[in-house]
Order: sequence, then C-alpha cells, then structure tokens
Amino acid sequence: MKRSIGIDISKNKVSVAQLCRSRGELLLERIHVQQIRNGTSAEESSASKLQAALEVAITKGELDTRAPVVVAMPYGRVFFHNFRTDISSNRDARRLLKFELEDDFPILFDDLVAGICSYRELKEHHREFLVGAVSRLELRDWVKALREAGITCSAVSADACALHTLAKLNHELIDKTPYLVIYADDCRTIVVMTEGNRLVCVRYLNYSDTTEIIVSALRREIELTLRTAFDTHVAVPPTILLSGTNALVNDLSEELRKDDNGEIVMLNPFDQIRYSSQQQEGSESVIALGLALVGISKNDEVLDFLTADTVETGRTAKAKRSLLVFGVLLLAIGALLVVNLFAQLNALEDERLSIKRETREVFTRTLPAEERIVNELAQMTERFEALEAEYSTLATEIRNKAPALKVLQHISEKITPDQHMGVSSISITGKLVRLSGSATSFESVDNVVATLRQISEFDSVELRNVDIDPTNNTVRFSLLIKMEQN
Repeated sequence: MKRSIGIDISKNKVSVAQLCRSRGELLLERIHVQQIRNGTSAEESSASKLQAALEVAITKGELDTRAPVVVAMPYGRVFFHNFRTDISSNRDARRLLKFELEDDFPILFDDLVAGICSYRELKEHHREFLVGAVSRLELRDWVKALREAGITCSAVSADACALHTLAKLNHELIDKTPYLVIYADDCRTIVVMTEGNRLVCVRYLNYSDTTEIIVSALRREIELTLRTAFDTHVAVPPTILLSGTNALVNDLSEELRKDDNGEIVMLNPFDQIRYSSQQQEGSESVIALGLALVGISKNDEVLDFLTADTVETGRTAKAKRSLLVFGVLLLAIGALLVVNLFAQLNALEDERLSIKRETREVFTRTLPAEERIVNELAQMTERFEALEAEYSTLATEIRNKAPALKVLQHISEKITPDQHMGVSSISITGKLVRLSGSATSFESVDNVVATLRQISEFDSVELRNVDIDPTNNTVRFSLLIKMEQN
C-alpha cells in the first residue's frame, strides 16, 4: 500500500488530497478545500495567513502526515520553454540545460533551477525538450514557508504537470492523438498540449474575472499553443479536455463549442479513482488530486525542482573539492622542484669552496720539487675548470626551469576553486605552454581562459579544443599559451 498527499495552493484557497494505491487500485482517502482568510489586520502577513490555512486543512482533512507530500510552485512562478537539439540522451541534455537556455528565462543564471518535463522525437534524429525552470531562491523560500507550516515536501512540481498526469490517467486516447487540456478557476487558466502521451507545450493565462474576456484570451492561447507545438496551423483541431471550477467551466464549454475548435470533453478527475460520495469535492481539487497522483507514480520523468536543486548543488560542491585538491598538489610539486634546485646549487657551491681551499693549501706546502708543484697545480687547474663548466651547465638549466616555475605559480594563483577546473597535463617548450584539463561546464572553461588572459607575462591565451568527455560527461579542453618575449 502506497500513499501520497497533493497540496495545491492558490491565492485564495488551499486544496489537499490524499490518495492510496492498493492492489493496483487507486483510492481517494481524504480531500479538503480550505479558504485562505482575508486578514483584518494590516500587520498580518500573507505567510501567516497561508500557515493558518494549511494547519486547518491538515487538521480537518485528517491527513496521514507520514505520507510523502507533493506541492506545486505558486502560480506564475514556473517558466516553461521548448528547445530542440540532436542530443539523444536526456542525461546529456540536462547537463546543457542552463547553458542552452540561460537567456530564455527571466531568472539569473546562478539562480536558475531547471528540469526536463518531457520530450518528443522529431525528424532527422532530433528531439524537442520541454523544460521547466524556477528561481532557486524562490524555491527554497517556498519550501521553508511550508516547513514552518508543518509540511515537509518530498517533491516540488508544477500545476501543469499535475494536470497532465491526471488527464493521462483518466483518458485512454490521450496517448494516441494530440490533446489540449485546459484548467480554469477563479484565479488561473492553464493550457497544456499533449501528444503521444507526453507533455509538449504549457501556457499560462492571466485574465479578468469575466467569461467574455477569458474566452477571447483563451481562443488566442489555443492558437499560440498549436503553433508552438506544430510550427503551423493544425488542419484538424485536437480534442479539448476541459476542467476547473464547475460554473466557469460550463460557461467556457458553451462558448468554445460555438467555434470550430474540435471536440470538447469534460475531464472527470475521478473516472479511474474510487471514492465515496461524501469525499468528492468536484472541480476545486483537480490540481491537488493530480499532485497526489504524481507522488503515487513518481519516476525519473516527473518534473521535481527539489531533486534538480539538490543534484546541482552536490555537483558544484564536488567540483570545488576536486579543484582544491588539484591546487594543493600543484603547489606541492612546485615547492619540491624549488627545494631540489636549491639543494643542487648548495652542493655545487660547497664543492667549489673545497677546491679553493685545497688550492690554497697546495701553495702553502713545501714541495720537494718544482715539477711536482707544476704537475699538481696543472691537475688542480684542470679539475677546477671542469667544475666551473659543470657549474655553468647547471646554472643554465636552472635559468631554463625558472620560467616553468613562474608559469606554474601564475596558474596556481589565478585558478580558484569556484572556477570548477582540473588540469591533466602541462608542457612548456621555449615560450609556448600547452595546458590540457577538464571542467564541469563550458562556462568554467570560458572563465579560466578569461582569467589567464589577465596575466601580464602571457602574450596570448588560445582555446584550441573543447568537447564533452563521454566517459564522465565533463568538458575537456586544451589551451596554447604564448609567454611574453623578453
């Protein structure tokens, strides 16, 4: 037996529904709609009114607080966008979401949390992905507000996903033909397009509370939705599944039937769900019921912003740790090279001083014959010259290695942990430095190139190659650095 609770919060009410799946059958155990009171005090905040309404809904609804809870983000705070690509893997597509769509959402790049709602196959091995996005700050504030009201969320999704999940359960034909699913109540209208059992397009409609204005705007939204989904006008209008507040939906149905918009079908949310007559609250709980159904049948294809935020945060922390370890190792290697060079210099200097001391001792000794003195002096001179040549060779080697150490020092100082980069190899030939490495994103590579170009000792920094490593899905790159000519 598996339970799930769905909570739908609009501007004036809280709807809760508790579903149970037992032996393959769905049972509606609890359902309740609680109005959010209009505060009489000017000091009473919307958060306190929401908290009070949630507490009443949980108490009156007699919910099982141990069951997982699925909540939708507030209306109008989820943004949807379609993009097409030749990438066939959903996993690879998720890694590129923020970079592909950073200019398509009204959210700052670092504050963006995005997830794939669904996809569909197109011609020539292309795919179209429907992506939902929210602000990370708004998501965490929403989860915090619910936690303060006694609600611990197991998933945070979107009302459009809940509507599609419920429609997919109750209408068998939705997996075979294009369908428009429309939900309307006194504060929102949601229009979703489905094809092949997948969510294709989502549009939200803001309107004044009059049927004439709603219908006029809705006709336009239907036309835009069809164009977005099919790039052209559809010759045969798809079937429309209509749900929402009973009085409003009935008026909309009558008005839409006047147009040639295809067949109008009223969505019965309880068609495949067993319930008692006392439990059925009708149309006001459609979204809450869909959210509970999302929790019952949750899988990797369900849009969950909470999971998307957790995965992205964990990936960023791992990249920072790896970059920190790399920086420490690079500094340690540089330090060992410097210590080794100084040790060789000290040893050579000690030997030179020893030779000079021996030379002075020779001149102070009394030798039996001049020939012996000349021979020994010649041998000492020859040995001294050989040591001088060795000293010159080592000094040249040290001078050649000094630029390499300087390059390592510049790179270790400029590349910081938040740039998400790892270096796999560095080679230095004359004034050319070749550097290869990997990063978690294309943005990190661009940041590293921009940082290295700020080093005055480098004449130029060129990005030679960049691609995605298929083994671990990181971004590989290689750089060619030209050092300043003396």
